[in-house]
Amino acid sequence: MKTRFPIYSIAAVLLALLTGCTESPSAAVEPKAAGSVPAAARPAAQQVQMSPDAAERAGIRVLEAGPAHLRQSLTVYGAIKPDAYRTQQLRARYPGLVRKVMHEPGQKVGKGDLLLSIESSESLAPYAIWSPLAGTVLERHVNPGEAVDSSRLLMVVSDLNMVWAEFQVFARDLGQVRGGMPVHIRGVYGNVQTEAKLDYVAPVGAVDSQSVVARATLDNRAGRWVPGQFITGAVVVAEVDAPVTVVPQALQQFDGKAVVFTQVEGGFKPRPVEVSLRDAQALEITSGLSAGAHYAADNSYLIKADLLKTEGGED
Repeated sequence: MKTRFPIYSIAAVLLALLTGCTESPSAAVEPKAAGSVPAAARPAAQQVQMSPDAAERAGIRVLEAGPAHLRQSLTVYGAIKPDAYRTQQLRARYPGLVRKVMHEPGQKVGKGDLLLSIESSESLAPYAIWSPLAGTVLERHVNPGEAVDSSRLLMVVSDLNMVWAEFQVFARDLGQVRGGMPVHIRGVYGNVQTEAKLDYVAPVGAVDSQSVVARATLDNRAGRWVPGQFITGAVVVAEVDAPVTVVPQALQQFDGKAVVFTQVEGGFKPRPVEVSLRDAQALEITSGLSAGAHYAADNSYLIKADLLKTEGGED
């Protein structure tokens, strides 16, 4: 005798199997919070919120990008020296004994002042050596009672109203330096400075230092420049009128790029820029910034620090 299953039982089993295959296992999936975005997909914060008043309190000075005259310079080093064309080395005219030495180094003398008295070895008569110019005694190499002849240097006198600023220019920079170029000259301690022009660049160099001499003549009637004083010079090797410039302290490195923080509504935003010529007062911007844009000048590093803090990263 065959067992028969009711038709309605078979239909119920098929329906149950079909329902089990099509339903989603909702218990295995966590619901997403409204508005959430995966961390990898979140955009990095690229603006620092800061009001104008807060920026002013932080010492962040805002300037407008605009034109400037840039002077690209080469730094050279040297010293003040007497003008050789205004300097005299004094020697004995005839062999003899020095009887008198009238002046010491540092003393000023007039043209025709008596400097030395020498007794001739042949005639035994004294003869005088007079100062050939008005100036300062720089060197004295003799004392009374000493025997001298024409080969011995006795004194050096120089007119220090004009002096030379002599610089050493190394071989790698020779192609940039020419006579007539402006040069800004400073004492090593920054206490004196002046503007001049190179009036001489030596045609040959020194073997030991592999450098050539470049010099400028300075007016020293005020006595500010002392022979032997070390100096630095900034030789202007290029000049340009740049349409878009910013001050050097505005430039920062962010995400591996040179940026300037421009002022936008509510704060500041980094803008990548390309820099061409630069000098001590300004940088030429050739890409990334337009004339008239307002940017953070002084203390722009504070904006960078806030941006790094917001992003939780490092430069």
